[in-house]
Amino acid sequence: MKIIPLVAALLLGGLAASASAGVRPPVVFDFSNLKANGGNGSFLPSETLNTDYWKCTGGDLCSSDIDHSKILGGDLKYTVSGITATATGYYKGAQVSVMQDHEDGYNAAKSIGAGLGVYHKIGDTADDNVTFGETLKLTFSKAVTLSAVSLRSDGHDTTHFDKNATFLLNGVKLALAGNLNFSLQQFTGTEFTFAFDSSKRIGSSLYNGDQFYLGGVTVSAVPEPETWAMMVGGLGLLGFAARRRRSDVRLG
Repeated sequence: MKIIPLVAALLLGGLAASASAGVRPPVVFDFSNLKANGGNGSFLPSETLNTDYWKCTGGDLCSSDIDHSKILGGDLKYTVSGITATATGYYKGAQVSVMQDHEDGYNAAKSIGAGLGVYHKIGDTADDNVTFGETLKLTFSKAVTLSAVSLRSDGHDTTHFDKNATFLLNGVKLALAGNLNFSLQQFTGTEFTFAFDSSKRIGSSLYNGDQFYLGGVTVSAVPEPETWAMMVGGLGLLGFAARRRRSDVRLG
């Protein structure tokens, strides 16, 4: 049996599968890139306009018409490089409406823009970010690892957060710092929740959270189990081939 060619084939196959799984490069979902009514190169949902979501007051994109309908609910789907992220909104555990807020002055370099938020009040267009009792959930079509998260304040930037304010990412308390880069692998999976933090009392307030938008996320796809098995198998055969060569040398 030609062991070395087989090893090379397995390793190359594993690397190719890893590449096709989206491990590199990271995939960016820039929800803050939305101008009025989705104009000028905005980052838009992958659904057809007015089929699964509607234009809302001020040019925002919503999963239900909160201005005229008495029904809340629905979701927004975004697809980048073969990875689909589905955004849904919740209020005290019940599904409500998710929305993408617009900012005509969007500027990625200066972190100016809004992003995804939650509506739980019909007809109240001021309720357009993640506030008390609300949770925004992202569900991905495949397992991913979060490497960065960008958050935006009610002022559509990163400078108007309350001092020392926090939020909850998958139940983990983190600072509302605007842009967060993760070096740990703890945020890996298919579902991620971004919630208002109401976990403790500070002074006369019942919470230490602050309202926010999810401006965007950067993710890397996790290789499928069969990809890892192929690569591990190739490395194992490579070790076997090395030991066999040493034995042949001693016998010769």
